[in-house]
Amino acid sequence: MFITWLLMQLCVFQIAAQLRFPLLNRLDSILEVRQKTPKTDTNYVIKPNARWTLRLINNLSGTHFTMKLAMIDDSKANLRFWVPLRHTVTMSVNYRGLAVAFAVNPSSLFGKKSSTEFNINSYSNRYGFDFIYEKDGSFEGSANYQGQVEHFNNEIEEKSMTINAYYAFNGRKFSYPAAFSQSFVQKRSAGSIMLGASFHHGTVAIVNQDEDYYQEDNIRKIKLNYFSTGVGYGYNFVPNRNWLLHLSALPSIVLWRENKVVMMGHNEELEATFPEMSLVGRASVVRYFKNFFAGLTLVYNYTSAGDYESIRIRHYKWRTRLIIGKRF
Repeated sequence: MFITWLLMQLCVFQIAAQLRFPLLNRLDSILEVRQKTPKTDTNYVIKPNARWTLRLINNLSGTHFTMKLAMIDDSKANLRFWVPLRHTVTMSVNYRGLAVAFAVNPSSLFGKKSSTEFNINSYSNRYGFDFIYEKDGSFEGSANYQGQVEHFNNEIEEKSMTINAYYAFNGRKFSYPAAFSQSFVQKRSAGSIMLGASFHHGTVAIVNQDEDYYQEDNIRKIKLNYFSTGVGYGYNFVPNRNWLLHLSALPSIVLWRENKVVMMGHNEELEATFPEMSLVGRASVVRYFKNFFAGLTLVYNYTSAGDYESIRIRHYKWRTRLIIGKRF
């Protein structure tokens, strides 16, 4: 019922705007020309022949860390910590390629504690990027040392910013947007060699500890900063006109890093084992109906830092989206 009402309001708004504002009518003509003349091989990739595209998106995301620490007595301690699932609902409105979206976190509406995560995603056929900002102090986890397991809550805080970018060499026949934003349609199967790059700036801090913890040799904070680049591959498989399956992987080697361990009295450079790696993986399944479509997408980030002798950190970040949309 809400979708029907929204469609009627959009149509009324479009007619009224074009009657009152000739400039908007001119802009609509320009967007129409762009829509009907895409810079793609139309045997493989086309623009949908629709003015409006509405998408309702259910987002789930998570963050997970593992750490291995070398102790003074040469034993090892293993830590695992993660955040509860983050859940948001997004409504996206797209008019001839111009889109606006707004998101709501259901847990915040009921006063529940929630973390902060901010995402910007821009995918075109040739290049695109993900921008992710996180701030979270609601980590749960466990520490395993000499067979003894201790559980903890809200004692670790993370702040981070990550940028993942790609360049597709076969952008005329291979479409990332077809798999993730549905702003294009992939007609035939195609793949592309891809160039990828990632930048990460973040800290993982120990908070809310007893006073006995704050000694000179205990870790207070770990700073992770790196830039990596590499080559990968993406493929869109079209078994028939109703389905699209996407899979891509962009492994990267760290070219620059500035990773530090912050103690009470000093900082130490975090040792590294070559090569330090990062990985961005993406997957998608899209099902097309007459004027509707539905999809499920996954974006997965993995990084590792440190060495096997002192401190080894692995960071896992993922986001899934369940999408229902309509074109008209």
